[in-house]
Amino acid sequence: MKRFLYVCLVLIGVGVLVSCKTQKAVTVTFSDLDGEWNIVELNGKAVKAIDGRPFILFDIPRKTLSGNAGCNRIMGNIEYNDTQKNIIKFPKIAATRMACPDMDEEREVLQTLDKIVRFEPEGVTAPVTKIAFYGTDNTKLMVIEKKL
Repeated sequence: MKRFLYVCLVLIGVGVLVSCKTQKAVTVTFSDLDGEWNIVELNGKAVKAIDGRPFILFDIPRKTLSGNAGCNRIMGNIEYNDTQKNIIKFPKIAATRMACPDMDEEREVLQTLDKIVRFEPEGVTAPVTKIAFYGTDNTKLMVIEKKL
């Protein structure tokens, strides 16, 4: 009788564990990037939330980007291939040349865009509202947040 009770308890325990709702990993695709995003973190530092906050507008079907690096407008191409999940590059980024009082953050945005090679969702909830970009050494370089 004890053996039967033990087997029943084990089976119930296994059933409970199997039936527990597990959290699925959130994934992000190239099409999720489409749209306008604020740059909220650069190289581990929060980006200043001022009027000229840097932002990026991704046009995934055309493989282009535009936006603002903090003072100057930016534009360029996006390189990606649907078969290489989450691998992305931003070659040939161009910017206007207006002079601004503080150009340090803008320079950092442009240099960081040049180093990016992949992206992942930031957080575990869907829909994805934050995306992190990484360099070749897996260092988190930039975090963007979807504009509402």
